[in-house]
Amino acid sequence: MCDRPSLPTAAPFIDIRIGGLHLTVQRLPIRLMALLAALSASAGSTFFLSR
Repeated sequence: MCDRPSLPTAAPFIDIRIGGLHLTVQRLPIRLMALLAALSASAGSTFFLSR
């Protein structure tokens, strides 16, 4: 077998450490961000158009 050098691991998108809590997000959750953007746009347009 051919020994290939391992690729360097990418830095995590978010790495939060608070006491015993360790939360790591490897990549941006695109579907979650799209859902949050759609909800905030809907809420914002409802707020501004109801004035």
